[in-house]
Amino acid sequence: TKLDGWANESLSRVKKACSKAGKRGLTEKQEQCTGAAEAIRPEANRFPVVDEAAARAAGLNDTGMATLRRYEAAATAGDVDMQYRLGCSDEMIGIGPATTWLRIAAEGGHAKAQYNLACAYKSGEGAPVDYKESARWNRAAAEQGHTEAQCNLGLSYCKGQGVAQSYADAKGWLEKAAAQGDELAAHELGKVQMALAVQARGHIAMFSGREVATGLEKNR
Repeated sequence: TKLDGWANESLSRVKKACSKAGKRGLTEKQEQCTGAAEAIRPEANRFPVVDEAAARAAGLNDTGMATLRRYEAAATAGDVDMQYRLGCSDEMIGIGPATTWLRIAAEGGHAKAQYNLACAYKSGEGAPVDYKESARWNRAAAEQGHTEAQCNLGLSYCKGQGVAQSYADAKGWLEKAAAQGDELAAHELGKVQMALAVQARGHIAMFSGREVATGLEKNR
């Protein structure tokens, strides 16, 4: 299965890395992952484990359970890609702590995990709605060049969601996303440029949804 293939591939990478670095290398890798997880799960068992009863109720047989445990072992050993896959794979969502693994991968610097975690905080799927956290994780991914995160962060600045409203900052991030071919960013960038022109004339520009409306009041 796809799950089995990912697990075997990841464990192979971990074993190769450890054979070169020795036992100390594995320990360092585990410590890095533990540090990332500790801020999220302060209890003794810092790494999440899927409940077997829930997994079997979702349809996993003996082979599937064995594969899942290998999958978790690779993630616990420090494979950030595996941590991300545990947080996003269809096999995991609904049967285990997918969002927790997503957070661990995000803390480990995985750009896609950071972007997906930002989306989770924006939509409330797997995490409470929190615009500040959404903007924080979009920024982390955007700074690594993630196109969609750059676009979303720009839109957050347009609306003042989770960040102080700023068309200047919005313009900067939308330009970065548009330069990478993001069509939505390019479309919204034109509106932001119009809003900045309105502000330059001493008026108030308001961004509502995907539309920019101009006010008649003078800026104080």
